[in-house]
Amino acid sequence: MFCPECGKKNENGAQFCEHCGAKIAEESKVVLPKTPRKPMKKKTIVIISIVSALVVILVVGGIVLSSNFKPSKIAVNYFVALMNNDTDKIYDYINVPDSEFTTKKMFTEVVDTEKEDLLNYKIVSEEKSTDGLSAQVKISYTLEGDKTPLTTTIYLVKDKKNKLLIFDNWKISDGSSLVEEDYDITVYKGATVKLEGVEVPEKYKEESISQRYDTYVIPAIFKGEYDAEVTLKNGLKTKSVLDTTGYDSSLTDFELSENEEKELTSSIKDYVSKLYKAALEGKSFDDIKKDYEYKGSDLDELEKAYKSFASSIKNSGLTKYSLKDVEISRYSINTEGYLYVTVNTEYDYTVKSYFSDETVDNDDEDTAYLTFDYSDGFKLVDMTGLATYFSRY
Repeated sequence: MFCPECGKKNENGAQFCEHCGAKIAEESKVVLPKTPRKPMKKKTIVIISIVSALVVILVVGGIVLSSNFKPSKIAVNYFVALMNNDTDKIYDYINVPDSEFTTKKMFTEVVDTEKEDLLNYKIVSEEKSTDGLSAQVKISYTLEGDKTPLTTTIYLVKDKKNKLLIFDNWKISDGSSLVEEDYDITVYKGATVKLEGVEVPEKYKEESISQRYDTYVIPAIFKGEYDAEVTLKNGLKTKSVLDTTGYDSSLTDFELSENEEKELTSSIKDYVSKLYKAALEGKSFDDIKKDYEYKGSDLDELEKAYKSFASSIKNSGLTKYSLKDVEISRYSINTEGYLYVTVNTEYDYTVKSYFSDETVDNDDEDTAYLTFDYSDGFKLVDMTGLATYFSRY
């Protein structure tokens, strides 16, 4: 080894330089043995890898989801659905009040939208209100066949309920333009109403002093045309179309079906013939009452009318009456909910002559007014205007 001071060579292991006396021996160093590192378990490695992957997925997913819930993204999705006339998707984006008549099913059946041939589009701008509760997105687009781009502004509002608990829930505020609020429907007293097969709840019926009509007030209903079915309190039904975009919201234009009108005509022929026959035979109302009774019947008016009719027939000289034809002129619903029918009748008759015991045969026509209830068929409850005068010439 060499001396660090004078640089001369010395024997190995010498502590001092043989030439200059300088100390040259190195201090012994104690080297502690290293503790061997214990290898990580495979299960721990897997868990750490999974957790790390989940963190990455959550971060990336959160960024992607957040962009999907931006007002501009919602506006574009709504715009494309609107252009494609995809009513199912359109409904998911609009902001409308809750009601039996603002459901997705009702929207797809009633609201009239139109498919457009969209060529391309782009977002022009997105602006949020200062309070962050509303936004507007302007979109420029071109339709096939058009050279000039069009623009539309879509307005959005933030719903108080978040998406997936943490993301803003933006809705298209234009949905309110598709809805009529506090929409009233007028029907006959005691009638029930179905619109597109959905019954208007009794809770929507307002108290009314009218003896003839009831009014239902629906909190919210889509604008459009509805297939309406009205069932009167006597069970008769009529179908019509209710246009909630129009001025007339009444469902009081009652119309019998073709089969019901045939049934009513047949009932009129039967009742009129029986009434004349009973009067010619001198029968009292008690004698014929069972032919007119039905469950819940009120025959007071019919009894009074028949007594007057029978008395007039007795003094008319009529000996024979034969109904040839019946034609329903018009009908309506009266304040009691009965069907009030104007009837034109044609008939042959035989009557005693004024000047001899001979009889005179003749034919004539007249107008009668008959009132019917409905209970497993048309039931006569009143009668006026049946002919009691017969010419003897």
